[in-house]
Amino acid sequence: MKAITDNIRLLEQNAINKGLSETILMENAGTALARFVSQKAKKLGVKNSEILFLLGGGNNAADGLVAIRHLKKVKAYKLGLRENDTFKQQEQILINFGFKMIKKEPKIHKFKIIVDCILGTGSNRALDEKYCLLLEKINKSKALKIACDIPTNLNFNPCFKADITVCMGALKEILLEDFTKEFVGKIKLLNLGVNMKKFAPSQCNLLEKKDLKTIKRNVNSNKGKFGHVYIVGNSSAGTLAGLGALNFGSGLVSLVAKKTFSPLLMLKRKISKEATAIALGMGLENLDFLKDEILQNIPLVLDANCFLSEAILWYLNREDVVITPHPKEFTRLWKMCFDEELSVENLQKNRFFYAKKFAKNYNCVLVLKGANPIVIQKEKIFVINLGNEALAKGGSGDVLSGMIATLLGAKFKALKAAKNACLAHALVAKKYKFNKNSFDAIKLIKGLKCL
Repeated sequence: MKAITDNIRLLEQNAINKGLSETILMENAGTALARFVSQKAKKLGVKNSEILFLLGGGNNAADGLVAIRHLKKVKAYKLGLRENDTFKQQEQILINFGFKMIKKEPKIHKFKIIVDCILGTGSNRALDEKYCLLLEKINKSKALKIACDIPTNLNFNPCFKADITVCMGALKEILLEDFTKEFVGKIKLLNLGVNMKKFAPSQCNLLEKKDLKTIKRNVNSNKGKFGHVYIVGNSSAGTLAGLGALNFGSGLVSLVAKKTFSPLLMLKRKISKEATAIALGMGLENLDFLKDEILQNIPLVLDANCFLSEAILWYLNREDVVITPHPKEFTRLWKMCFDEELSVENLQKNRFFYAKKFAKNYNCVLVLKGANPIVIQKEKIFVINLGNEALAKGGSGDVLSGMIATLLGAKFKALKAAKNACLAHALVAKKYKFNKNSFDAIKLIKGLKCL
């Protein structure tokens, strides 16, 4: 796991309070950036003279100046933004060593690596039109584009479209908002010479492949050890959820529906007390199931059509309940919970804000689906950015509900069940090596065997 922060200034101040000056932190950041750029250049066979640094005038650009000093012979261009004292100090050091900036706007096509050190995390304003035109040229370039800490103009258009965003010290929350995914590229964390757990203690973490925990089977196991999941949905979506549960490790799976499309699922008329977990809502038309008293004492996954009924409100303060809305469903739930209108557009730009507000008021686990799913319960937050556009297909969410129910049925706590199922869900899509358009829920289910 990697720590995520929404307040990098506070973390930097903590490091300074422990004896690391701002100058030391900047030197470490610039050195780490130089090392990263050098490694990429060596791998691509790029000369230093083919590397261009774009500089603003703040601390982000000062990090770039330190990197330039270590790299030598690279090119750098100042955009003419207001310069702070730290930037001026680092620039003077470079001048003392004989480094000269490019005076005229560079010819972008001549460079094979472009490093964006224009605006950092503290900026909330758009670039002037002149520099927006420069960004447009850069985005059309075939050069490897690296953003330092955050792509410039991230909240505006055009934005520097990075292939890689390198974070200094800690991952920034904004880089994991859904709307940023196409601009940040791969996210790499650089070491500032500080123990990361002490530098960035956080209850918000980015999950990695190595964090995955699934059901473990012993040689003397029997099906009763791994739970009996009940799926309550329609025949098609319910079958997908049921097969997702079965292939993720559930011992037994029953489907409460009129029919099933798989002989592997047991068809039932109603929910039994023998259920160890229930996933409910996938294509479900009869929402009276939400009023069934049997749901009161069994761990639940509530999905899809459940968000059409206010009866879902009865379950939101239970710690053993996982809800899995996509953005449109969450806006509907938000209206029920807070009597406030919320557009999908506003949600997608501020997913962390709305997820945190919801979690502060309710005890259940929220899985806010999207390009980077957020899994949250109270102050504990997990984010997954390993998935891709292959999952943007009908049925993917149904399979996920069955997977979460599997872990609930195997006695995983709700938060642990949700984060591990979401991580596994994303990893299957990431491993798919064919055309993303050809991916579907059946391939997702089959892909679970590769975890």
